[in-house]
Amino acid sequence: MRVRSSLWTPTAGWSVARPEAPDATVQLVLSFGPVDPPDSAWFATIANRYPAAQHVYASGGGQIAGGAVNDAHTVVTTVSFQHATVRPVIRNGVDVDNSRAMGAEIGTELAAIAGLRHVLIFAEGIGMNAAGFLDGLNPMLPLRVKVTGGLASNGIQLTRSVIGLNDTPTTGRVVALGLIGDSLRIGTGSVGGWDCFGPERIVTRSTVANVFELDGERALDVYKRYLGSFAAELPGSGLLFPLAVRAYKGGPVIVRTLLAIDEAEGSMRFAGDIPTGSIVRLMRTTTDKLIDGAVNAAELAHEDIADDGSSLTLCISCIGRRAVMRSRVEEEIEEVVRLSGSSTVVGFYSNGEIAPPTDGREFATAVLHNQTMTVTTIAEI
Repeated sequence: MRVRSSLWTPTAGWSVARPEAPDATVQLVLSFGPVDPPDSAWFATIANRYPAAQHVYASGGGQIAGGAVNDAHTVVTTVSFQHATVRPVIRNGVDVDNSRAMGAEIGTELAAIAGLRHVLIFAEGIGMNAAGFLDGLNPMLPLRVKVTGGLASNGIQLTRSVIGLNDTPTTGRVVALGLIGDSLRIGTGSVGGWDCFGPERIVTRSTVANVFELDGERALDVYKRYLGSFAAELPGSGLLFPLAVRAYKGGPVIVRTLLAIDEAEGSMRFAGDIPTGSIVRLMRTTTDKLIDGAVNAAELAHEDIADDGSSLTLCISCIGRRAVMRSRVEEEIEEVVRLSGSSTVVGFYSNGEIAPPTDGREFATAVLHNQTMTVTTIAEI
C-alpha cells in the first residue's frame, strides 16, 4: 500500500509536484476542500493523471493535512493498494424523506460485493437524515463489515455541502466506497471527550431531530434551566452543551448537537435523530477534554495497525468541536498525528461523523455522531 498527500490552492498550485506521466497504480483519490470546489478542468487533470482511480471530493468546514487545519487548501491524497480493490456506489438526490430507503438500496448493492471488508461513506451534510440512512444501510451489510466516514460541510454556516465522484461535486449526493480484500487491516476509534451532568430524562415527544418534550415538560424550558447564563446566548451556546442520547438503558451513547430553538413551541432541533423514548442527559466539556478524546480515538484506531509508513489515517472531526476549541483546534489534530507515527493523516471538519461507537468492538454497528473525533486507519499486510 502506498499513500501520498499534497495540498492545492488556486493561487499557489500544488505543494508537491504531481507526476507528469499518468499513474495507473493509484486506485483511490480522496480530495477534501472548500464548498466551492476547483473548476472542471482541475477534475479532468486528476482523471488524466490517475486514470484507474476513483476520485471522491468532499467539502469540509476546514481541511486536515498532517497537524494543520486550513480553509483554503484542497487536500488531495492518493492510495495505491497492493492487493485490495475499491468499488464505489453513488446515489444522487438524497433528502430527508428518502434517506432510509437510499441507505438500504446502497447497502444491498454493497453486500453483493465478494470480499467486502469495509465501507467509507462521504455524504450530503445538510439535506439528508443521516441517522435514517444508516438505519437503512446497516442491516443490509454483513456483520463483519464496519462503516466509517462523514457528512460534508461548509463550516458553521450550515448552508451547503458538496460531494463528487469522478466529476464536479454537487449537493444531494452520497458516495459509498467498498474496500475489498483480506489484505486490509482497518482500525476505528470514535471518542467525544464530553462529560454528562444532571439527571437522565426521557424524550416524551419528538419528530426526527426535533425534540418537543422531556419528561412531559417543554424541552427548551428544561434545557435552559441547566444552562444558566448561557441560556441567553442560545442557540449558539448550544455547541457547548450537546445531549448524550441512548436509545435504551445501557446502550451506547451518541452525542447530538443543538442547531436551533423554537421559543414559541419550546422545542429544540438537533443534528441527528433523537427518537421518542430515548434517554438523554446534558453534556459539557473543556478544550483539554476534547483533545484527550482525540487522543483516545487515535489510540483505538492504531491499536492493531503496524507503523510501517504505508497506512492512511482518516480524521473526521465535528465542526462543532472546531467552534468550541477555536484557536486551539490544531492541538487535537497534532495529537492524532503524534499517535499515528509515520501514517499519512488527512481529513476534514464535518457536519456529522459516521463510525461505530468508541472502537466498535462492543457495538459494531455504525451510528451518526456529533461533536466527536472519529479516526479510521487503513493498512495492508
